[in-house]
Amino acid sequence: MNKYRKLQTIKHALQYYITRPDADPKDIEQEKALLEKVKGEIRAVKSKWYGAGARG
Repeated sequence: MNKYRKLQTIKHALQYYITRPDADPKDIEQEKALLEKVKGEIRAVKSKWYGAGARG
């Protein structure tokens, strides 16, 4: 499994986890911040691998 796939898996898990009904609001905020960091890493990896002019 490559880095991009791992980050995507973590992103999707966090997106699901944040919706749990019994979560503390402070925990949700921290998890949302982590989710944004993961999204940033995904963008960086994607940009590094595929560049701005990458196809498809």
